[in-house]
Amino acid sequence: MYRVPSFIHIYGKKAITNPNLKEISSYLKSLLPKTIIDVRTDLISNFLEPLDSSKKDEAVDSLAEKLAGIRVLDYSKQKLNPEPMYAEIDYERRKILNPDTKSIGVFYDGFELQNIFYSIIGKDERSFSHIHVVFTNQLIATWEDDDSRYHARSSVYGFPSIISTAGIVEAPAKPREFYLMKQQYGMMGMDDLAIAEFKRKFEGRFIDYNDPHMTEVCKGYAAQALFFHITGEPFCEDKGCRLFNAHWQEELIYSQLESPYEFCKAHTDMLKKIIRNGLTQT
Repeated sequence: MYRVPSFIHIYGKKAITNPNLKEISSYLKSLLPKTIIDVRTDLISNFLEPLDSSKKDEAVDSLAEKLAGIRVLDYSKQKLNPEPMYAEIDYERRKILNPDTKSIGVFYDGFELQNIFYSIIGKDERSFSHIHVVFTNQLIATWEDDDSRYHARSSVYGFPSIISTAGIVEAPAKPREFYLMKQQYGMMGMDDLAIAEFKRKFEGRFIDYNDPHMTEVCKGYAAQALFFHITGEPFCEDKGCRLFNAHWQEELIYSQLESPYEFCKAHTDMLKKIIRNGLTQT
């Protein structure tokens, strides 16, 4: 049985300028025409906005400490940051109050971040009638038992789903020769001009910060969040389907930008069936 949402809430307005969240909203509307979709400010700002001054200050302090506590400090250890320093908490406080502040390269445990976000979603919107998709510029990582270490992620799907624009840049691996050449350049030392020239050599082979293709790529990640909610499975094994779980940048570019089709036949048929029959709208 498919769980078709009545509402989709997209978070990140003002804090996120690339991707274009309105375009992503329109894209999801094209997939589910009967679903009501809105674009909101970042999730924490959306939570804080209706609070009075004293409760807002208390909530900011509490969230800042929680966020500082889920930083990944050592990628080879599952232990996080149970006793954050004042400077770490203060950074989180400033970022909460200025959500468009650029990230400084801090990684957060993606599932713990998901738990924090879930706790500030209104209780009347914690049902299968609602999908919450949070866009963030923060880096996220999840622990893998297979090799006992944290790995950077582009997204974490669940309630809510989190899509990291920085993760889209950093998590899928770049071409192997990129790292070889980077190592060679690094030995010589690189200024900003040299870095720009270095990246130009690989133009079109990976998604970068402020990339003009970020909106189109994020449509695919938003579709994955949608299919996770509807079917419990966000991914597809077809490399040309938007739901393909890309581990390399070149796979990502193909599935989201270059594939001759949007979804594989199975997922295309599934969408048509849902739209035609309005299956189990929750």
